[in-house]
Amino acid sequence: MSFVPSGVSVVIITTLHPLGYAKVLIQLGNEPVPPYLAKSPFWRKPQYYYPNVFQYIRHIKRKDGFLGLYRGLVPRILEGIVGSYVTQSVTEYVKKKYPIDENEEGPEVVIFFKHFALQSSQEVAAKTLAIIASQPLQVIALRTMAQFVGQETLYRNIFVSVMEIYENEGILGFYAGIIPRLIGDALAIVLINLISDFVNRYFITEKEYKAYTAAVSSLFVTQFTYPFELVSRNMSVKPARLLAAQNMPDYTDWLDCWRMLKQNGDLHRGSKMFLRAAKKATLE
Repeated sequence: MSFVPSGVSVVIITTLHPLGYAKVLIQLGNEPVPPYLAKSPFWRKPQYYYPNVFQYIRHIKRKDGFLGLYRGLVPRILEGIVGSYVTQSVTEYVKKKYPIDENEEGPEVVIFFKHFALQSSQEVAAKTLAIIASQPLQVIALRTMAQFVGQETLYRNIFVSVMEIYENEGILGFYAGIIPRLIGDALAIVLINLISDFVNRYFITEKEYKAYTAAVSSLFVTQFTYPFELVSRNMSVKPARLLAAQNMPDYTDWLDCWRMLKQNGDLHRGSKMFLRAAKKATLE
């Protein structure tokens, strides 16, 4: 099987990178611009808000210039290429090895769950191997972006980044934050397949509409699994010799990170682009 990375995918990643970059910094708890007081569109009482993601991008541009908006882009693109290649390769293999029999006869409920389990296990296997293969590049990309906080240069390119991680953390450093990422992505796949398959089988008869149910389901499921992404990214950066990491609490493991974020009401930090309400504790 030959794999040629889509030029369109690279263009999309490049175009949207400033948004993802700003989101990562927000997820890491970096808020360099103070909140402002404004009227809420839902409540009469004024409330403090952090600048929206586009105002955050302007702040990055003022500090680092236009090219600074693309800090971490190269490892991000490589991560996407590696992840896509492994996902596609494993998916093709398992589908040939364990095909789903669409004409299978038997009790409808049994067939439904059998097909759901087989499809989900195939996708989870492909996603798991893709994450294992691409996690080192994600760690490098996240830490490269996190350097904005302290203006360090420890992760100035791929090769220097690899040496920095290996010399200070060993091989395990390349897989910092991988456990919540694996759990979150596997859970998302299972829930999206379960919801979309159930809706398509019992509620939607028009074939042209069935293609959209997975996309709609993912909008709801990703909100539920978002904390796994947040915890994973924080744990990926925490071991680094960066100011962004030093500003974090001393998490003992990813579960401790989850507990502290939940305790502070931050489990969905970075999930909103607009109307990012500031907590009272932050203003005191």
